[in-house]
Amino acid sequence: MIIQLTGNVRYQITLDPSTWIFDDRKIKLEDLLAQKEDGEEITFNDETEWNRQIIEGETKPPTLKSEKKHKKRELLESSFVIGLAPFLEYAEAYEDEDAKIVFVHNDGETELQYKDRETFYAHFSNNGKRLHEDGLFDLLVVGADGVEQDRLVYVTKIEFK
Repeated sequence: MIIQLTGNVRYQITLDPSTWIFDDRKIKLEDLLAQKEDGEEITFNDETEWNRQIIEGETKPPTLKSEKKHKKRELLESSFVIGLAPFLEYAEAYEDEDAKIVFVHNDGETELQYKDRETFYAHFSNNGKRLHEDGLFDLLVVGADGVEQDRLVYVTKIEFK
C-alpha cells in the first residue's frame, strides 16, 4: 500500500514503504536506538573490486562474496527504519518551519511539528518481514539521546496543515 503526502505542500509525494528495504538510507532499528554512527562514509557508488582495494586496502583472500552473503542474511533477519525527513522536505511545505503534520494511524490522528522532522522514523521491517501485512509502517519519534519518545502504530495518511 502506498501513502501520499498531501495538504499544504508544493509537491504531493507518494511513499511506497515496500521499496525501502532496498534504500541505502535505511538504518537498523537497534543502531538507531543505540545512536551508533560510524562517521565514515564512502562518497561514491562505484564498488568494483579495484576501487575497494584503493579505499580499504587489498584483502587476501577476497571477502566480497562472503560480505554479500552476510548482507543478505542481515536483510532477512534485522529490523529496519528509515528517516522521514528527506521525504517530508521534498514535498516542500508552504508554511515551512511553522507547518504541522497530521499522521493518521490506528488510534486516530496525531499532529506533530514540521520542525521536528529529523526525529521521525518509519519502522517498516521487523525481523526481515514487513511490519504490517499490507506494507504500511509505524512512525517512531526518537529523541537525540536515542530514546523512543512516541510510536504511532499503522500510519495510513500523512497530511500537512
